[in-house]
Amino acid sequence: MAKLSTKYPGSALITGASAGLGEAFARRCASEGMDLVLVARRQSRLELLAERLKQDYHVNVLVVVADLSKPGAPESIKEACDAAGVTVSLLINNAGFGSHARFHETELQWQSAIVDVNVKAPTVLTGLFLPGMVERGKGGVVFLASTAAYQPAPMLAVYGASKAYNRMLGEALYSELKPCGIDVLSLSPGYTATEFHNVAQVKRLPPMEMFRKPDQVVDTCFRTLGKQPAVIDKVTPFQAFMARVHRKLSRWQAALGASMFTGLLAYAGDVFAAL
Repeated sequence: MAKLSTKYPGSALITGASAGLGEAFARRCASEGMDLVLVARRQSRLELLAERLKQDYHVNVLVVVADLSKPGAPESIKEACDAAGVTVSLLINNAGFGSHARFHETELQWQSAIVDVNVKAPTVLTGLFLPGMVERGKGGVVFLASTAAYQPAPMLAVYGASKAYNRMLGEALYSELKPCGIDVLSLSPGYTATEFHNVAQVKRLPPMEMFRKPDQVVDTCFRTLGKQPAVIDKVTPFQAFMARVHRKLSRWQAALGASMFTGLLAYAGDVFAAL
């Protein structure tokens, strides 16, 4: 398999790069010789990561502090890259968050911010950086979806809907851009050991043995990128089965299935808690 720096000559831009999957993506790209553009809100963590990666892998790293929930954030990232003379050849739309609560009990501003970060930002960033890739005839774009993208997700309604958008957008662009030499992938992790569950305030979780490590998800991504439009990271057989079944069902069937699925997860959480 060709190194990422050979396959995508230029820099990898990674949103949400300060922790979790974003940090794992950054380290993997740097280890394969790619220069980096690291984007997140937490400047100190970004700068610390940038210094480590420069020392460990001798790559160039541009740090861009940006809050993707704010108007104009994607455009400011593009401007920073242009000002630094950076050519982005691999865009990893990793940033995202959710809220585990009933829709009507959650602040509307918070739900709107989920849409801004999870939906608007990857759409605009892709629109800004894609023309250059097409002109050069080479590039890659990754959209972070989720196993929640395959069925309605009660208590994570807006998050699940936003991830369904990323899945559908990525799959469509895979077909559109294949003739242009651009690789596109919708990546759907299952339970992964990141900060997501703390931020979303998820109360009940399965045992840690069921969680994937960020590096494992990144491996799945780069094994698949360019070969197929979407991939579900290795999950439990039950999770994979439910994701594929729901994709085949009509909307009303999926809604019914989601209710059953949610009940099963809640029951499983009670069982695990009692062990």
